[in-house]
Amino acid sequence: MESKLVLTYTPDKKDYVKASRALAKKTTLFIILAVVLALGVVASAVILLMPSIENPTWKNIAIAVIWVGVFYVVYYLVLIPIQLSRAYKKNDFMKMERRFTITDAKLLMEIGEKSQELDWEHLRKVIYDGGLYLMVYKEDSPVYPFIHERAFTDDAEKEAFLNFLKEKSIPIQ
Repeated sequence: MESKLVLTYTPDKKDYVKASRALAKKTTLFIILAVVLALGVVASAVILLMPSIENPTWKNIAIAVIWVGVFYVVYYLVLIPIQLSRAYKKNDFMKMERRFTITDAKLLMEIGEKSQELDWEHLRKVIYDGGLYLMVYKEDSPVYPFIHERAFTDDAEKEAFLNFLKEKSIPIQ
């Protein structure tokens, strides 16, 4: 007989923000862009603070780089959460209870009356970030379902979920 685990929970708007940040922190392009911008901001600060650099072009470029860096931080820390909060308020689908039925063969994700079967072979990795498990599926189009720890009724359910991932050789980052 096939082993089975059923997890049910309803996400709140903070879960969506946390999932978005978890994905960003583990995305190579995001990390590269953040490092390049951080280096650019530091170099720009040095240019602006050095009185020996009198070239106005360099100072204008430095100011522009600092503004881009500030925008990047504000966008990531403020605007994305605001956008997700507004979407959560307007979209009833985001507030619906999720039911994940995990079997040896597949993961069945049900949200309201809609359901989607996800094969284990397309699950690339699971990102764990502060109580949230974000699953990264890559098939025809990427899917990013997430399960918050509050979905587990006890430690045994959480351990069973982690064992499913381990048995399928799915890395947890």
